[in-house]
Parts: sequence; C-alpha cells; structure tokens
Amino acid sequence: MQKYMINRILIIIMGLIAGGVVLYISKLVTFQKPPKRRVREMIDDDQASAIDKGTDKILTQLGLTMEAWHSALRWAKIGEHFTTWTVGGMFFRGLGLAVVAVLSIFLLDGPLIAWLLTPVTLIVPYVFVRGKSEDTKRQVKRLLPETVTVIAAEMDAGSTAAQAVSRAAELPSSLGKILYQAVGRATQSGKAMFSHGSVRGVLVEEIEKHKMPELTRFALQLDRVASKGVDASRVMVDIAKGLAREYRSHVQQTAANMDTELLIPMTLFFFLPFIVSILMPVMTAFMSAFE
Repeated sequence: MQKYMINRILIIIMGLIAGGVVLYISKLVTFQKPPKRRVREMIDDDQASAIDKGTDKILTQLGLTMEAWHSALRWAKIGEHFTTWTVGGMFFRGLGLAVVAVLSIFLLDGPLIAWLLTPVTLIVPYVFVRGKSEDTKRQVKRLLPETVTVIAAEMDAGSTAAQAVSRAAELPSSLGKILYQAVGRATQSGKAMFSHGSVRGVLVEEIEKHKMPELTRFALQLDRVASKGVDASRVMVDIAKGLAREYRSHVQQTAANMDTELLIPMTLFFFLPFIVSILMPVMTAFMSAFE
C-alpha cells in the first residue's frame, strides 16, 4: 500500500513538472493570426460566446469583481490575445478543468494529496492570461521611447499635440492601440484630450485605467507638454531621451539579473527531473525491501 502511494505521489510530481515545462514553453511560442481574422476581430468587438457572457452575468450578480482578472484580460486583449474571452469565461474554463481533475481522481483512485491540488486548476486560465498580459506590458514599455519620438517629430513638423497623439495612435502596436482608444473616447465624448486647469483630460483618464506607472507618467508628461506652446517639441525630445535612458537602464538591470531569471527554467528542465529519476528507483527498492 505504501509503495502504491509513493508511486502515485511520484506520478503527480512528474505531472506537475510536465505542466510547468509546458507553461514555460507556451510563453516562448507565439502564433501569428491570419490577416482576415485580425481585421474581423478589430471590427467586431463583441465576439464572446454565450457561455462567457452568461458566466459574466452570474459573477456580476454574485458581486464578484475579480479586478485582477479584469486587468490581466484587458492587457492580454491589447496584445491581441484571448480577444473573445471574458472574465466569466476564464472562471468557467477553470471550473471545467477542476471538474475534469475531480473525475480523474475518482476514476484513477488518486491519493488524498491530489485533492489539495484540485483548487489550483481553477486559476490555470488566469495564469495563461496573466502571462500574455505581462508580455504586452513589456512590449508597451519597450515602445514608449519610440512613440514619444514619433510624437516629438510630428510636433516639430508643426502639428499640435492632439494631432501628434492621433498620428501615434495609428501605429500598429500595443501602445498605439491604447492611444487609439483614448483618442476615440475624446472624439466620441467631445471632451478635451488634454487637461485644462482643474479639468482632467480624457487621455490621462483613459491611460490611468491601465494602472501602469510608466504609462501614467507618459500621459501626465503629454498633458504638461500640450500647454508649453512653442517649446513643446523641444520638451518632447527631452522626454524621449529620458525614456530611452530609463529603458536602457532597465535592459542592463535585466541582463545583470539573468542568472536569477534562468533559475526557474533550469530547475524545471534539469534539476527536478534529475532528482525524480534518482529518487524513483531508490524509493521503489526501499519499499520492496519491506514487502
């Protein structure tokens, strides 16, 4: 009986290792969507399935806000990932995985420890969505200096701050999409894009919803530049240089911490399989000695 339990535990450990490896590899692999599909998704913003919409309504009626899930999904959609999902759909998919896990434990007569891992399956969809959202955030940070440079060039050519931001919103990138949403909101609402006195501009309001400090600082800097007049283009060039220095510093710091970043994949690919491959025959032989 003890040998049976140990074998079960080892199988579960191997399954967790395999799942971790698959999750890590999935973050490295990207699939390009066909052009027709990308155009269709840009035109049609309401492609969520009936299950996603229904589960969303149930969560709303139960009073479950799940703000972290909303934020992660919003960022993932900006990067054109999981565009047809909703928070309710994420929860429903996790619940489905939990049901599959419970049925598997019943059918395979899994050990008691397996029941402790069942709740983890509820957040598996959220883990995937959060991974894509973090990728999008890193992309936006990388694009900030380039976008500010574009805005500075437009303003130096004689465009107003609003016109320069509108041009930057046309860039085919995640940051361009965020700016496009802000410009569209300003156009539809008829409100000013930039702040005037105590009246906050639409650009700052929209960008602050994404809760990224670097992006919020970028919007506040644009707000101040819009009131500079003739010096606006020069100030934007200085801002672009500052953002470029910050990004280079961030890249250098990331490179310095590369050893720590590689610790998890090294553990998943080498250390844990090595330990399990050694312990499995040892534990099997140990239990056989008591039979």
